[in-house]
Amino acid sequence: MKVLFVVPEIRLDSAPNHFPFWAGILAAIIEQKGGQVAILDLNALRDNYGGNLVPTKKIIEEISSEKWDLIGIGGLTTTYARIKQLAPLIRKYSPDSLFIGGGGWSTYNPIEILKLIPELNLIVIGEGEATFSELYDEVNGGSKNFAKIDGLCYRDENNELKFSGPRALISDLNTVPFPAYDLMETEIYFKYSSLNLSAASFNSKRRVSTVWERGCPRGCTFCSHNGMSRIDLQNIYGEGDRKEGEKLVRISDKENDTFQLPARWPTPEYAVNNVKLLVEKFNVDFVSVLDENMTSNLKWTQEFCDLYVSEGLAKTVKWGTLGDAPSVAVKPHIIQTMKDAGCEYISFGFESASDKVLNEDIQKGQLRKHLQITVDTIKKAKMTPITTFMIGNAHENIDDLMETVDFWIQNNAEIDPFICTPYVGSPIFYNNQDFLLQQYDSKLKMIADGKFNVSDDLIKKWKLEALDEFMTECGDATKYTATVSQYFTIPELFALKEFMYKHDTRRMLQMAHQKFDETGLPQWKHDEKWSHYCEVCKSRKQLENTVNYVINN
Repeated sequence: MKVLFVVPEIRLDSAPNHFPFWAGILAAIIEQKGGQVAILDLNALRDNYGGNLVPTKKIIEEISSEKWDLIGIGGLTTTYARIKQLAPLIRKYSPDSLFIGGGGWSTYNPIEILKLIPELNLIVIGEGEATFSELYDEVNGGSKNFAKIDGLCYRDENNELKFSGPRALISDLNTVPFPAYDLMETEIYFKYSSLNLSAASFNSKRRVSTVWERGCPRGCTFCSHNGMSRIDLQNIYGEGDRKEGEKLVRISDKENDTFQLPARWPTPEYAVNNVKLLVEKFNVDFVSVLDENMTSNLKWTQEFCDLYVSEGLAKTVKWGTLGDAPSVAVKPHIIQTMKDAGCEYISFGFESASDKVLNEDIQKGQLRKHLQITVDTIKKAKMTPITTFMIGNAHENIDDLMETVDFWIQNNAEIDPFICTPYVGSPIFYNNQDFLLQQYDSKLKMIADGKFNVSDDLIKKWKLEALDEFMTECGDATKYTATVSQYFTIPELFALKEFMYKHDTRRMLQMAHQKFDETGLPQWKHDEKWSHYCEVCKSRKQLENTVNYVINN
């Protein structure tokens, strides 16, 4: 059988710099079965066209080059708009192929995706390795009994949308083959090896990226990756309910971890062998580990670092990864351990420096004190803190934003925050779904307010159209979509973001005073503890003192 995996373009404002892991791993599985497989990596090939979308003529040429039995397309939630463009093209020029979608962009709402993209035959839900393997065997055997293959949403013979049974998550990640690197556009990715996160990553000549962890142990409400770490995938299959807002079960540190939710890793030996393979095949000098949260598994990280050193890799192949503040706060020495093993940078999602927002909105299990410990520990290890923040959380007011700016000022940090994007699959999407969709279709808001009586079928149709618009706008994480903020409008968030980035507390608080005078809304009234930053408060105090002096004299 002949299989083609299509990797859509993503984030045209930056160069292609991350290997398509999903396509590489699935391709390796097909190769093990003796099938013929190819990867059409449009995200890499766009480099041949000035970084722009690959021309339609080229795509048609590649699709038409073989009679493909299976065509798979996938990516992150940000690829929806491009996949919707590509789907009719793929179907037209490969009409007999079984056309399959998979990955984060389609996992969290497969029914809606199949309605919006009718060219697709089915969706692989969650982890695709075992599901795609069984699917390949089923089609190769001359059958298409999708009902017996767990982990699918598919069209039956009557074109009705059906689910097969839930697919259990992979219990032993050591069984996952390394990606089929020989099928990738590796030289294009090596061309953009330089990564401005550390001296070593910036000066690297053969940098690669890899992923070993599955899921994330943190329960961040803004993250759609939670679904991949939840065994029941409850929102997809309708078992359980996060729409009312879930309470995370905090598991205290048990020496080896700081887990809140299930997450899985292969053995450290697997990870080190992956690096050794990359050195052997490509002579790499830097590895970007894109695991969701390496430091949360302190035992695994320690063992990986020890093995990395003992295998002689620490001095020749530097690396960087992602971590989190709660785990570093538990065992700060892990930072020095990682540095001694060749780690050059660790990126942390701090999100906010307001304890209220961290507790109520983010729910990562971290507080401002954890952020400070992490910053201090990173500096002590003579590394540069790399942190990300966001604004526009649901219950975030002017005081909360000032807490974050104050943290930056105290730590001499210059950070451009993201505006919170409620991706499909995240708890904040499910908790605010109607509110979000109403921002794309005012009719839905009017109906919710009881001003019009409309049939359920028509409401469903309009909601689907609004969802389509929302997902289309999610193509770039640096752009703004809809807001979950209960306090600030979109223009207000844009202005606040700019003031925060520049540490312009003067204009930030002037805006707060103006808005409070105009509206009387409590979210704009700042606490007295920020008065030393506030020119309005300082001027008022000066005037009061002046008036008193004149009166008394």
